[in-house]
Amino acid sequence: MGKASSAKKIARAERAGATTGPSERRAIGFPTAVGLIIVLGLGLVIFARATRDAEVTPTLQDHWHAAYGIWDCVADSFLPVFQSEYDPEGIHSHQDGLIHIHPFTSSVTGKQAQLGVFLYAMGAEISEEALILPGEQSLEAGVDCGGEEAVIQVVRWANAFEGGDPAEVATENLDEVRFLDDIEAFTIARAPLGADIPMPDRIEILEGVTGQSRDVITRPNTSDIPGPQDFGTEGE
Repeated sequence: MGKASSAKKIARAERAGATTGPSERRAIGFPTAVGLIIVLGLGLVIFARATRDAEVTPTLQDHWHAAYGIWDCVADSFLPVFQSEYDPEGIHSHQDGLIHIHPFTSSVTGKQAQLGVFLYAMGAEISEEALILPGEQSLEAGVDCGGEEAVIQVVRWANAFEGGDPAEVATENLDEVRFLDDIEAFTIARAPLGADIPMPDRIEILEGVTGQSRDVITRPNTSDIPGPQDFGTEGE
C-alpha cells in the first residue's frame, strides 16, 4: 500500500509540473505581449492626434487679419461694417471692415477660431435662417432676389489679394466657418445660390494693416494702420 500511495503522489506531481511548464508559460506570455503592443500603439496614436490638433493654427502666437463684408442682394450693396470693438477673446474688429485674429485664450485657437466667435464680439448672430445684426436688424433667408430665393451664405477667399474663385461657399453650420490663414477674405451674404457675390470692398485697408501689396510682401508697419476716423460711411 505504501508503494502504491507513493506512486500516485509522484504521478500527480508530474501532472502538475506538466501544466505549468515552459510551453504553457510561453502560450500565456505571447497574447499578453501582443495586448501590450496594441495598447501602446493606441496610446501613441491618441497622443499624436492630440499633438497635431494642438498645433493647428491660429495659435496664441499668431496675429492674422482678414477682410470681411456683408452683402445683401435686396439692397444690391454692402451694408455698413460693424461698429463694435468688444474683444472678449482676441477675434474682433476696429470699425475698419477687418477681422483681427490674435487669440488670447486657447478656447478660440485652432479649430475653434470660427466666424461665430467674431460675430458674437460684434453683437451679431448667423444661422441658415437669418443674419441678425446689431440693433435687432436682420437679413432673413427666403426673400426674392431677381426671381430667385435668397439664402444666407458665407463666401471665403483663401487670399484676399489674389481674388479669383472662392475657396469655400458655406450654406450650413455658418457660425463654424473657420479662419484658416492670414489675409483671407469673407463675404457674409444674403443672396441666391450660385449668385455672383463680390469680395469685400476693404482689401486696400487690409493691405495697409498687413504691410503687404498685391505684388510685394514687406514687413508690417503699424504706423500705416488707419483708425476709425479715417473711414467715411458706406456709399461716400
